Amino acid sequence: MSDTKRCPYCGEEISINAKKCIHCKEWLVKPQQNAPVKPMYNSEPRQNQSIYVNTQGNRSNGVGTAGFVIALLSLLFCWVPGFNGVVWFIGLILSFCGLFKSPRGLAIAGFLISIIDLIVLIVVIGAIASIFS
Repeated sequence: MSDTKRCPYCGEEISINAKKCIHCKEWLVKPQQNAPVKPMYNSEPRQNQSIYVNTQGNRSNGVGTAGFVIALLSLLFCWVPGFNGVVWFIGLILSFCGLFKSPRGLAIAGFLISIIDLIVLIVVIGAIASIFS
């Protein structure tokens, strides 16, 4: 005995126990009139439903960013001896404090620029000292 039969609507081979044709989607048997229709979704409200919203805030390191900007200004104005020393020190301190907060990218860059600026500051002070001696 065969496990398949032909659909009376489209003529394709289907299972002998099929109630609906998988090819043409026609019902082979009529659905029961008294059978309850099950909804596709739950229409009853849920009592203990929790909604969690995961928002990522705009994370920034203000102290590290300020240290980077001030260290960069100090490097640009390294030829001004009085201005350079004060601004360098402020940039170094702010960048160092920014290393302990996240994200650290600009704080690290500001700290490294401050170290480079320290070397430039020593060279400038040494050059000025050699001129006057």
